Amino acid sequence: MYQQLSFRLQELSPQGRQWDMVIPESLFCDTGFGEVDAPASLCESVRWKGSVVARESLFRLQGLWSTALLRYCVRCNSEFPLHMEGDFSRWFQLGIEPDSDDDCVECDYIAPPGSVNLLDILREELWLAWKPVVVCSEACRGLCQQCGENLNRHECKCVQHDDDHPFAALRNIRFNS
Repeated sequence: MYQQLSFRLQELSPQGRQWDMVIPESLFCDTGFGEVDAPASLCESVRWKGSVVARESLFRLQGLWSTALLRYCVRCNSEFPLHMEGDFSRWFQLGIEPDSDDDCVECDYIAPPGSVNLLDILREELWLAWKPVVVCSEACRGLCQQCGENLNRHECKCVQHDDDHPFAALRNIRFNS
């Protein structure tokens, strides 16, 4: 499978290249292949569909990916699988980056023969989609601030005192209807 994940832009056929593959977790996290580190919390294979085509002197790489990572909820501190997906589009040009920014503002320059490691690009895309703060669900009730009980699993026995709360005085207001 390593051969499918690496190629040279100079050797790309006029039809380009397309792929639709499932990359096993073991391959995605293999530190011996590629230069970009994979997140250690990957919990399923990565589905990746993409293509690369040549347009004049530029090469366009685009695709879709999806996977799941084990993450910790910032509200209740429970570990859960976070489904992630993304689409991407990148432009490459063979050669050395010019001194001026006039030529290709939105592309990466690669020295000929233009070796591309698709696994590194996919790892980069996953890191770019990384969210530092995640919750297990929008309905997550979090942890009790007094005893630390996960309120999604159990009700705690703590007595809630909120008399010093800024809006506590509103509790006594009665509205006539």
